[in-house]
Amino acid sequence: MTGAAPFWAVVIAGAVPLCTPVIFAALGEVVLEDAGRFNVGIEGMMLLGAAAGVAGSLGGGVWCGLAAGGAIGAAFGLIFGLAVGIGAVDEVIAGIALDLIGVGASTVLYQILAPAGHSNHTAPVEPSMNLPLLDHVPLIGLALSGAGPFFYLSVGFAVATWWWRRFSRAGLRLRSVGFMPIVAEARGISVRRYQLAAAVVAGGAAGVGGAVVPLAGIGVFTPGMTGGAGFVALAVVIIARRNPFGVLGGAFVFALFNSLALLSQTRDLGLPVELWQALPYAATLALLCIASAQRRRVRAHVPSA
Repeated sequence: MTGAAPFWAVVIAGAVPLCTPVIFAALGEVVLEDAGRFNVGIEGMMLLGAAAGVAGSLGGGVWCGLAAGGAIGAAFGLIFGLAVGIGAVDEVIAGIALDLIGVGASTVLYQILAPAGHSNHTAPVEPSMNLPLLDHVPLIGLALSGAGPFFYLSVGFAVATWWWRRFSRAGLRLRSVGFMPIVAEARGISVRRYQLAAAVVAGGAAGVGGAVVPLAGIGVFTPGMTGGAGFVALAVVIIARRNPFGVLGGAFVFALFNSLALLSQTRDLGLPVELWQALPYAATLALLCIASAQRRRVRAHVPSA
């Protein structure tokens, strides 16, 4: 047991920064789905946010980079909201289109940041934090004491989202828009306006999550560096049933497997490295299947009208 605790403490410490981008993106999707919309283009928005985050950090520091990632994500969220709400474009098609645009535009921005034949500049990254009082907490002390401000910001965002959805007037109106839009419209609530605002918030959160990826560690952008985190965020929202605290747990579970995959590259964990790298996505698929089966059982016990 003495040998197991330090190992898992290292795994958990590695999972904390990995779950932070997913938390931001998934919480934004929670807000969007509360409004009755669904966006499959989160991955492209995160990639754009990552590229803009590095560019902004190079120009004005890490917090400027985080704001730049959120701004470009919000802009693409606005495009998504206008395309679906006013242009009547199918939301799945619009999400796929924005995902492809995000992938291409982020690659172009990368070529601007690091032209061929030039070295890639390293942007200022997340400042370190030292919380010595948490060092002695069993198993999670190493993770909590070494976590950067981005992680605690994401947890605060989850708490704020939970409170806003349950207790604020705007949050309750937003949920009514998604649940019964006809009734909401009859009560004088602008469904289109709330859905557009939700799309902007979701895009901004995805952009911030994308910016966290490079700014939490390496400080440089590389094409495709989010590694499917946007699609994982969608899965986390489904598994968590749009509960912000469930999002925290789901993102951490995925990051835990991802941390094991990274650790397998430097330690012999008894399985091939490739299998460990596939494990986070296999675990996400398994959790989605379990959540789907639970929903089918619940629907089977609901009497028909």
